Amino acid sequence: MRSIYNVSLSTRGLKSPLSTIFALFSCVMVLSTICQYAQGQEEGWVEQPEILKRIEKSFADPPECKKMVEDGRVWIHRDEQAVIVDGYICQRNAPLEMFACPIGTKEHESVVAVFAKSRFVHASLLAVGGVPGKPVAFEPKFTPASGTTIRVYALWHDEKGATQATLAQHWIRQTGTKKPMLWDWVFAGSKIYKDPETGNETYMGDGGELLSVANFMTSTMDVAVKSDAANAGLVFETFTDKIPKRFSPIRLVLVLSDQAPYADDISDKDKDKDKQEPELPKHLKAEVPKRLLEFLPPKKS
Repeated sequence: MRSIYNVSLSTRGLKSPLSTIFALFSCVMVLSTICQYAQGQEEGWVEQPEILKRIEKSFADPPECKKMVEDGRVWIHRDEQAVIVDGYICQRNAPLEMFACPIGTKEHESVVAVFAKSRFVHASLLAVGGVPGKPVAFEPKFTPASGTTIRVYALWHDEKGATQATLAQHWIRQTGTKKPMLWDWVFAGSKIYKDPETGNETYMGDGGELLSVANFMTSTMDVAVKSDAANAGLVFETFTDKIPKRFSPIRLVLVLSDQAPYADDISDKDKDKDKQEPELPKHLKAEVPKRLLEFLPPKKS
Protein backbone atom coordinates (compact mmCIF):
# COMPACT_ATOMS: atom_id res chain seq x y z
CA MET A 1 0.00 0.00 0.00
CA ARG A 2 2.97 2.34 0.57
CA SER A 3 3.48 2.83 -3.18
CA ILE A 4 -0.12 3.92 -3.54
CA TYR A 5 0.30 6.68 -0.98
CA ASN A 6 3.45 7.87 -2.76
CA VAL A 7 1.67 8.74 -6.01
CA SER A 8 3.13 12.01 -7.28
CA LEU A 9 0.93 14.88 -8.41
CA SER A 10 3.77 16.51 -10.32
CA THR A 11 3.07 17.12 -14.00
CA ARG A 12 6.68 17.89 -14.93
CA GLY A 13 7.60 16.30 -18.23
CA LEU A 14 4.05 15.65 -19.35
CA LYS A 15 3.73 16.24 -23.06
CA SER A 16 0.20 17.65 -23.27
CA PRO A 17 -2.70 19.05 -21.22
CA LEU A 18 -4.47 15.74 -21.89
CA SER A 19 -1.67 13.88 -20.16
CA THR A 20 -1.92 16.25 -17.22
CA ILE A 21 -5.64 15.66 -16.93
CA PHE A 22 -5.15 11.89 -17.13
CA ALA A 23 -2.50 11.98 -14.41
CA LEU A 24 -4.71 14.01 -12.09
CA PHE A 25 -7.69 11.75 -12.79
CA SER A 26 -5.60 8.67 -11.97
CA CYS A 27 -4.56 10.20 -8.65
CA VAL A 28 -8.14 11.03 -7.78
CA MET A 29 -9.24 7.45 -8.53
CA VAL A 30 -6.43 6.02 -6.37
CA LEU A 31 -7.29 8.31 -3.47
CA SER A 32 -10.98 7.44 -3.86
CA THR A 33 -10.16 3.74 -3.67
CA ILE A 34 -8.06 4.30 -0.52
CA CYS A 35 -10.95 6.17 1.10
CA GLN A 36 -13.39 3.38 0.23
CA TYR A 37 -11.19 0.75 1.83
CA ALA A 38 -10.61 2.94 4.87
CA GLN A 39 -14.35 3.41 5.36
CA GLY A 40 -15.04 -0.29 4.91
CA GLN A 41 -17.31 0.37 1.94
CA GLU A 42 -15.56 -2.03 -0.41
CA GLU A 43 -13.35 -5.07 -0.17
CA GLY A 44 -10.46 -6.23 -2.27
CA TRP A 45 -10.88 -8.26 -5.44
CA VAL A 46 -12.87 -11.47 -5.01
CA GLU A 47 -12.53 -14.31 -7.52
CA GLN A 48 -15.62 -15.84 -9.10
CA PRO A 49 -15.28 -19.25 -7.37
CA GLU A 50 -15.32 -17.50 -4.00
CA ILE A 51 -18.33 -15.41 -5.00
CA LEU A 52 -20.16 -18.56 -6.08
CA LYS A 53 -19.39 -20.16 -2.69
CA ARG A 54 -20.88 -17.12 -0.96
CA ILE A 55 -24.04 -17.37 -3.04
CA GLU A 56 -24.40 -21.11 -2.42
CA LYS A 57 -23.90 -20.56 1.30
CA SER A 58 -26.31 -17.62 1.57
CA PHE A 59 -29.01 -18.52 -0.96
CA ALA A 60 -30.98 -21.73 -0.82
CA ASP A 61 -32.71 -22.80 -4.03
CA PRO A 62 -35.93 -20.79 -4.44
CA PRO A 63 -38.85 -22.86 -3.08
CA GLU A 64 -41.27 -24.56 -5.47
CA CYS A 65 -39.12 -23.67 -8.47
CA LYS A 66 -37.65 -25.83 -11.21
CA LYS A 67 -33.94 -25.56 -11.94
CA MET A 68 -33.31 -25.14 -15.66
CA VAL A 69 -29.64 -26.13 -16.05
CA GLU A 70 -27.19 -28.03 -13.89
CA ASP A 71 -24.25 -25.67 -14.46
CA GLY A 72 -26.13 -22.42 -13.91
CA ARG A 73 -28.13 -20.81 -11.11
CA VAL A 74 -31.40 -20.23 -12.95
CA TRP A 75 -34.91 -21.47 -12.06
CA ILE A 76 -38.51 -20.91 -13.14
CA HIS A 77 -41.82 -20.64 -11.33
CA ARG A 78 -44.55 -21.18 -13.91
CA ASP A 79 -47.49 -20.03 -11.76
CA GLU A 80 -45.84 -16.69 -11.09
CA GLN A 81 -44.44 -16.53 -14.64
CA ALA A 82 -41.08 -15.78 -13.07
CA VAL A 83 -37.45 -16.56 -13.87
CA ILE A 84 -35.03 -16.51 -10.95
CA VAL A 85 -31.28 -16.14 -11.50
CA ASP A 86 -28.44 -15.66 -9.01
CA GLY A 87 -25.47 -13.32 -9.31
CA TYR A 88 -23.55 -10.62 -7.49
CA ILE A 89 -22.93 -6.87 -7.47
CA CYS A 90 -20.07 -6.25 -9.91
CA GLN A 91 -20.24 -2.44 -10.21
CA ARG A 92 -21.74 0.30 -8.08
CA ASN A 93 -19.96 3.36 -9.47
CA ALA A 94 -19.79 3.27 -13.27
CA PRO A 95 -21.49 4.28 -16.52
CA LEU A 96 -23.74 1.48 -17.72
CA GLU A 97 -24.50 -0.38 -20.91
CA MET A 98 -26.09 -3.30 -19.04
CA PHE A 99 -27.99 -3.81 -15.85
CA ALA A 100 -27.07 -7.51 -15.81
CA CYS A 101 -24.66 -9.65 -17.81
CA PRO A 102 -23.43 -13.26 -17.62
CA ILE A 103 -20.23 -13.72 -15.60
CA GLY A 104 -17.02 -13.24 -17.54
CA THR A 105 -18.48 -10.80 -20.07
CA LYS A 106 -19.35 -7.16 -19.37
CA GLU A 107 -18.92 -6.78 -15.63
CA HIS A 108 -17.14 -3.44 -16.12
CA GLU A 109 -20.39 -1.80 -17.30
CA SER A 110 -23.07 -3.78 -15.45
CA VAL A 111 -24.54 -3.63 -11.96
CA VAL A 112 -25.07 -7.38 -11.63
CA ALA A 113 -23.25 -10.36 -13.10
CA VAL A 114 -25.21 -13.63 -13.08
CA PHE A 115 -24.18 -17.29 -13.02
CA ALA A 116 -26.19 -18.22 -16.11
CA LYS A 117 -25.70 -17.73 -19.83
CA SER A 118 -28.13 -15.44 -21.63
CA ARG A 119 -29.38 -18.34 -23.76
CA PHE A 120 -30.57 -20.17 -20.63
CA VAL A 121 -32.38 -17.08 -19.35
CA HIS A 122 -34.00 -16.79 -22.81
CA ALA A 123 -35.13 -20.42 -22.68
CA SER A 124 -36.47 -19.88 -19.15
CA LEU A 125 -38.51 -16.87 -20.24
CA LEU A 126 -40.01 -18.99 -23.02
CA ALA A 127 -40.83 -21.71 -20.50
CA VAL A 128 -42.94 -19.34 -18.37
CA GLY A 129 -44.80 -17.87 -21.35
CA GLY A 130 -42.61 -15.02 -22.53
CA VAL A 131 -42.89 -14.09 -26.20
CA PRO A 132 -39.76 -12.65 -27.82
CA GLY A 133 -40.30 -9.72 -30.15
CA LYS A 134 -37.48 -8.14 -32.10
CA PRO A 135 -34.22 -6.47 -31.06
CA VAL A 136 -33.71 -2.78 -31.71
CA ALA A 137 -33.27 -1.68 -35.33
CA PHE A 138 -31.39 1.43 -36.46
CA GLU A 139 -32.02 1.30 -40.19
CA PRO A 140 -33.90 2.49 -42.22
CA LYS A 141 -35.18 4.26 -39.09
CA PHE A 142 -34.88 3.68 -35.37
CA THR A 143 -37.31 1.05 -34.10
CA PRO A 144 -37.16 0.20 -30.38
CA ALA A 145 -36.96 -3.38 -29.15
CA SER A 146 -40.24 -5.23 -28.69
CA GLY A 147 -41.53 -8.30 -26.88
CA THR A 148 -43.18 -9.25 -23.60
CA THR A 149 -42.69 -6.66 -20.87
CA ILE A 150 -40.33 -7.89 -18.15
CA ARG A 151 -40.30 -6.45 -14.63
CA VAL A 152 -36.94 -7.01 -12.95
CA TYR A 153 -36.56 -7.21 -9.17
CA ALA A 154 -33.37 -7.57 -7.11
CA LEU A 155 -33.44 -9.50 -3.82
CA TRP A 156 -30.66 -9.74 -1.23
CA HIS A 157 -29.95 -10.21 2.46
CA ASP A 158 -29.12 -7.24 4.64
CA GLU A 159 -26.53 -7.38 7.44
CA LYS A 160 -29.10 -8.96 9.77
CA GLY A 161 -30.00 -11.65 7.25
CA ALA A 162 -33.42 -10.18 6.45
CA THR A 163 -34.64 -10.23 2.86
CA GLN A 164 -34.58 -6.89 1.03
CA ALA A 165 -35.96 -6.20 -2.44
CA THR A 166 -36.25 -3.44 -5.01
CA LEU A 167 -37.26 -2.83 -8.59
CA ALA A 168 -34.09 -2.86 -10.68
CA GLN A 169 -34.73 0.64 -12.05
CA HIS A 170 -33.99 2.10 -8.61
CA TRP A 171 -30.33 1.03 -8.97
CA ILE A 172 -29.98 2.94 -12.26
CA ARG A 173 -30.15 6.67 -12.76
CA GLN A 174 -30.08 9.04 -15.68
CA THR A 175 -26.50 10.27 -15.96
CA GLY A 176 -25.73 13.34 -13.87
CA THR A 177 -29.09 13.37 -12.10
CA LYS A 178 -30.85 11.83 -9.12
CA LYS A 179 -33.63 10.50 -11.36
CA PRO A 180 -34.06 6.71 -11.55
CA MET A 181 -34.33 5.03 -14.92
CA LEU A 182 -38.01 5.13 -15.86
CA TRP A 183 -38.34 2.63 -18.65
CA ASP A 184 -39.29 -1.04 -18.79
CA TRP A 185 -37.41 -3.92 -20.35
CA VAL A 186 -38.87 -6.08 -23.09
CA PHE A 187 -37.99 -9.62 -24.19
CA ALA A 188 -36.20 -8.73 -27.43
CA GLY A 189 -34.78 -12.22 -27.91
CA SER A 190 -31.25 -11.44 -29.22
CA LYS A 191 -30.09 -13.17 -32.41
CA ILE A 192 -28.49 -16.41 -33.58
CA TYR A 193 -25.30 -16.17 -35.61
CA LYS A 194 -24.49 -19.10 -37.89
CA ASP A 195 -20.89 -19.46 -38.98
CA PRO A 196 -21.00 -19.86 -42.78
CA GLU A 197 -17.93 -22.11 -42.79
CA THR A 198 -18.59 -24.43 -39.85
CA GLY A 199 -22.36 -24.13 -39.53
CA ASN A 200 -21.95 -23.62 -35.78
CA GLU A 201 -24.58 -21.39 -34.19
CA THR A 202 -23.94 -18.80 -31.49
CA TYR A 203 -26.54 -17.11 -29.31
CA MET A 204 -25.23 -13.55 -29.49
CA GLY A 205 -26.64 -12.41 -26.15
CA ASP A 206 -24.13 -14.73 -24.46
CA GLY A 207 -21.52 -12.08 -25.24
CA GLY A 208 -22.89 -9.97 -22.39
CA GLU A 209 -26.14 -8.38 -23.56
CA LEU A 210 -28.56 -9.97 -21.11
CA LEU A 211 -30.36 -6.95 -19.60
CA SER A 212 -29.33 -3.87 -21.56
CA VAL A 213 -29.78 -0.21 -20.78
CA ALA A 214 -28.01 0.84 -23.98
CA ASN A 215 -29.58 -0.41 -27.20
CA PHE A 216 -27.94 -3.46 -28.79
CA MET A 217 -29.22 -5.61 -31.65
CA THR A 218 -27.95 -8.63 -29.67
CA SER A 219 -29.80 -7.96 -26.39
CA THR A 220 -31.87 -10.68 -24.78
CA MET A 221 -33.80 -7.92 -22.97
CA ASP A 222 -33.59 -4.23 -23.85
CA VAL A 223 -35.22 -0.97 -22.79
CA ALA A 224 -38.15 0.01 -24.99
CA VAL A 225 -36.81 3.50 -25.75
CA LYS A 226 -33.92 4.98 -27.67
CA SER A 227 -30.69 4.80 -25.71
CA ASP A 228 -27.14 4.91 -27.03
CA ALA A 229 -24.46 2.22 -27.14
CA ALA A 230 -21.70 4.70 -28.05
CA ASN A 231 -19.36 5.36 -25.15
CA ALA A 232 -19.73 9.12 -25.52
CA GLY A 233 -23.48 8.90 -25.36
CA LEU A 234 -24.25 6.61 -22.42
CA VAL A 235 -27.31 7.98 -20.68
CA PHE A 236 -27.43 5.75 -17.60
CA GLU A 237 -25.13 5.15 -14.64
CA THR A 238 -25.19 3.33 -11.31
CA PHE A 239 -27.29 4.89 -8.54
CA THR A 240 -24.44 4.16 -6.14
CA ASP A 241 -26.08 5.15 -2.86
CA LYS A 242 -28.87 2.62 -3.36
CA ILE A 243 -26.74 -0.40 -4.32
CA PRO A 244 -25.41 -2.96 -1.79
CA LYS A 245 -21.67 -3.48 -1.38
CA ARG A 246 -19.68 -4.82 -4.29
CA PHE A 247 -19.59 -8.63 -4.49
CA SER A 248 -22.81 -8.94 -2.47
CA PRO A 249 -24.88 -11.97 -3.58
CA ILE A 250 -27.99 -10.91 -5.50
CA ARG A 251 -31.03 -12.86 -6.67
CA LEU A 252 -32.81 -11.40 -9.71
CA VAL A 253 -36.46 -12.19 -10.31
CA LEU A 254 -37.71 -11.56 -13.85
CA VAL A 255 -41.50 -11.44 -13.96
CA LEU A 256 -43.63 -11.34 -17.11
CA SER A 257 -46.09 -8.45 -17.29
CA ASP A 258 -49.14 -8.11 -19.52
CA GLN A 259 -48.82 -4.32 -19.40
CA ALA A 260 -47.34 -2.41 -22.30
CA PRO A 261 -43.75 -1.35 -21.58
CA TYR A 262 -43.39 2.11 -20.10
CA ALA A 263 -41.70 4.18 -22.80
CA ASP A 264 -42.94 7.74 -22.19
CA ASP A 265 -40.55 10.63 -21.63
CA ILE A 266 -41.73 12.63 -18.63
CA SER A 267 -38.55 14.68 -18.35
CA ASP A 268 -40.15 17.73 -19.93
CA LYS A 269 -43.69 17.31 -18.63
CA ASP A 270 -44.87 19.85 -16.10
CA LYS A 271 -41.29 21.08 -15.66
CA ASP A 272 -42.50 24.60 -14.92
CA LYS A 273 -45.46 23.56 -12.78
CA ASP A 274 -44.60 24.97 -9.35
CA LYS A 275 -40.99 24.10 -10.25
CA GLN A 276 -41.56 20.55 -9.02
CA GLU A 277 -40.30 17.29 -10.40
CA PRO A 278 -42.84 15.44 -12.57
CA GLU A 279 -44.60 12.51 -10.97
CA LEU A 280 -42.92 9.14 -11.33
CA PRO A 281 -44.62 6.33 -13.26
CA LYS A 282 -46.80 4.01 -11.17
CA HIS A 283 -44.53 1.00 -11.51
CA LEU A 284 -41.64 2.92 -9.92
CA LYS A 285 -43.75 3.84 -6.92
CA ALA A 286 -45.25 0.39 -6.38
CA GLU A 287 -43.95 -1.88 -3.63
CA VAL A 288 -42.28 -5.16 -4.51
CA PRO A 289 -45.01 -7.84 -4.47
CA LYS A 290 -44.72 -9.75 -1.19
CA ARG A 291 -45.09 -13.10 -2.94
CA LEU A 292 -41.77 -12.48 -4.73
CA LEU A 293 -39.94 -12.16 -1.40
CA GLU A 294 -40.64 -15.85 -0.87
CA PHE A 295 -38.10 -16.62 -3.58
CA LEU A 296 -35.36 -15.57 -1.14
CA PRO A 297 -36.12 -16.72 2.43
CA PRO A 298 -34.38 -14.84 5.27
CA LYS A 299 -30.87 -16.04 6.00
CA LYS A 300 -30.63 -18.62 8.77
CA SER A 301 -28.62 -17.48 11.78
